[in-house]
Amino acid sequence: MRTSTAPSRGFPGMGANAPLLPPSNPSVPQPPAAPAGPVRKSGDTWWERLRFEVTDAVTSGALSERLIRASSAVEAPITTGRRIVVLGTAGGAGTTTVTALLARLLGSIRQEPVIAVDATDHYGSLLQYLGAAHSTPLTALMQQFRTQPVRILPDAVSNAAACGNQVFATGRSDVPALADAPIALQEWTDVSSTLSRFMSVTVVDGGSSPLSRHAAALLATAHAVVLVSPPGNPEASKAASIRDSLAKEFPDVQQVPVVVRSRQNHDLATAGDAFPFDRHLAEGGTLQLRRLGFRSRIAATELTGKALMAANRA
Repeated sequence: MRTSTAPSRGFPGMGANAPLLPPSNPSVPQPPAAPAGPVRKSGDTWWERLRFEVTDAVTSGALSERLIRASSAVEAPITTGRRIVVLGTAGGAGTTTVTALLARLLGSIRQEPVIAVDATDHYGSLLQYLGAAHSTPLTALMQQFRTQPVRILPDAVSNAAACGNQVFATGRSDVPALADAPIALQEWTDVSSTLSRFMSVTVVDGGSSPLSRHAAALLATAHAVVLVSPPGNPEASKAASIRDSLAKEFPDVQQVPVVVRSRQNHDLATAGDAFPFDRHLAEGGTLQLRRLGFRSRIAATELTGKALMAANRA
């Protein structure tokens, strides 16, 4: 006989109860109300949603139970602030999408302060994906940490954009190219250690040059790296080679590989688990967890749990 199990608290769109929200803190910047705009697609078509419901019913709620277990992994206790760097094996692999998903899910399920950092070598889309109302240069945050005392959470996020659910974001929109201004090791060490004093997790979009000097600076203080690659045999070989190189240079950084499917390569064979193609994510723009497809929701939550557990082992 199938029994109903309540989903883990705080996961948007699951169950009849509204997600629990952290108490309002007037001293911490709050995101402005989102302007009205076109309704974005759900990640699943109506046929896919029906198929999911039928499959879940036939398997006695196995898929729902899988989501609940994944959410529990995201809620697991952690030690000090964890730092997770997301790197891609190629441009367009999905590093920014994965970074935004990790930050959104951590902030929604754990309901503790989380910061997402766009540390790519160009003007990225991370802040847009997270719904930030304005650009917040990472250089301004670094300058603040060098020149002003940082004693409480509002100090740490005064130069970051509030994105809701205790998620904050900052980026490198003022840096035109990696060759012009790569992040220095000592500079990043100082800022990442300061963020970890106030944030449960710092999630960093490191771009698509995993073996560069820029990525090395980010990985020097990381607890875990999520390595994102497209499907296909050539990409799998490339990803394996990169993982070997990173393991030799950063043996203490735990690795979490993920293959992200796109509209063009959603049917290519992959080794191991892959993140499914999702219409909502493919549209770009602000990420809304409630619009994720059911399988995307499970995959994203499982990936977030794996990344957090890996970071906690470091």
